[in-house]
Amino acid sequence: MESEFKVISERSNEIYSSRETQNWINQLGWKGGTPYIDERLTRFPGEATEDWIGGTRTDGSSFLGRQQTAHVVPHLTRVVEKINQYILGVKPKREGIAPDIESDITANGESINQLMKLANSYLTVNGWCWLGIDAPLIAPDTQISQEQKEVEKIRPYWKVYSALEVIDWKISNKGDIEWILTEGWDYIASSPYEKPYSRKYRQLWELGGIVTKYLYDVEDDSKIVEKEVMEISLKDVVPFVLVGTLNAQPIGFDNLESINRTILDLESCNRQNFYNSVFPQMYVPASLLDVVMQKFNVDAEVAVNMIVGYNYPIFLSEGDATPGFIMPDASTIGTMRTELDSLRNELFNSVGLMLQQDTKQVASAESKAWDFLDVEQVMKERAEILEEAETKAVIISKMWDPEFSEWEPKYNSDFNVTNFKEDMEALIKGLGASMPDLMKQQIYKHIIHIMDKKIKINEEDKQKILSEIEAGEGFPMAENAPDTIRALEISSEIEEDDRI
Repeated sequence: MESEFKVISERSNEIYSSRETQNWINQLGWKGGTPYIDERLTRFPGEATEDWIGGTRTDGSSFLGRQQTAHVVPHLTRVVEKINQYILGVKPKREGIAPDIESDITANGESINQLMKLANSYLTVNGWCWLGIDAPLIAPDTQISQEQKEVEKIRPYWKVYSALEVIDWKISNKGDIEWILTEGWDYIASSPYEKPYSRKYRQLWELGGIVTKYLYDVEDDSKIVEKEVMEISLKDVVPFVLVGTLNAQPIGFDNLESINRTILDLESCNRQNFYNSVFPQMYVPASLLDVVMQKFNVDAEVAVNMIVGYNYPIFLSEGDATPGFIMPDASTIGTMRTELDSLRNELFNSVGLMLQQDTKQVASAESKAWDFLDVEQVMKERAEILEEAETKAVIISKMWDPEFSEWEPKYNSDFNVTNFKEDMEALIKGLGASMPDLMKQQIYKHIIHIMDKKIKINEEDKQKILSEIEAGEGFPMAENAPDTIRALEISSEIEEDDRI
């Protein structure tokens, strides 16, 4: 029978295992920078080592290769941040929450809005994450005043665990977590006079309040060598909340990352082409080197420098090829830029399709890359997921500490991801048609609704406008529709900024 340490150190859930590599790559793509380049930039067949990783010149100076000069355009970061702006642009309402908890829900001073933004980011990138609730251990029968608890932060605090930090779990048919296994690293720097080090651990949370921390060998992070068993006061639940859906299948963000990788490769090649254009490779007749060496009585190295540097005239014999440069032509470089622009458009159009695939509604024709009704539905479902997870975390925190402030979060479910300019143009043009006043009233109300979502009209002003519409006032806008539409051209700049 295998030992407890061996089983714990080697186990992982089948869903975790199937998604581990891609989830890690997705997280790298979201963050960007050198780690993503090192993992995803492609070295092409036949590419010399010096071209790829750099090297040293004959004079002793060094030069960089394509791997070091590549850069990442933060397309995936922008996608994640834009979805966060849609979901959390209107801060959730949390009536009853204590101010100190709202501004400091984690062990390291982050607000609850920051925490839920991180959770939403992981939902986009990996498809799921976890909210963990923990609290400082208190010795049994220890009496602590409420003031002392507040000063020393002796209360439940929350933490977001990514899909890569929870290794294994068991969830009952009722949806209750029976146990969960997390993984992490402790950074140990107990004294300024001792060298700090990191130590890997796995932590098993079980029903009944048992928490077991398995510590790996400092020198070998594949081998568990000891464990620490703790007991918490929370007995009836495992203090974790699943945010999202556990699924071994690919998710939409995988497709975005694969497009982004292609962009990374082509951007790097295109940049290298520009370098080659600025510093082209010269070609000359083979006889030229001999001529220069004999004419000026110099060795081959000096002769090459003379030829390349144009310090001396180039001598050609009859029948010699004309010297020139090997370099990409302008049309080739232009084609690369066109391809990159096409890939960028494909990536952002794919964001719409990604969100369509997540919705519960039946997908409409895919010829339209961004179905606004589908996207708004997905946004609402995402808000519901976050709201439900936060509500469960509040309940667990209250079970752990009865004096923990209780609240019921309310996330915004009214999203505006339509094309403001196009919608307004269509409605205003419609007012120019012959129709009953009652229909015109409905169009005016819809115009006010769209404008309110875009610029947040003062409630008092909005009610006054709606009253005027009901009274049949304000209809002259139809007569000035062309001028109004031209004025809406200003919104195109706003629309460009808001577009994912």
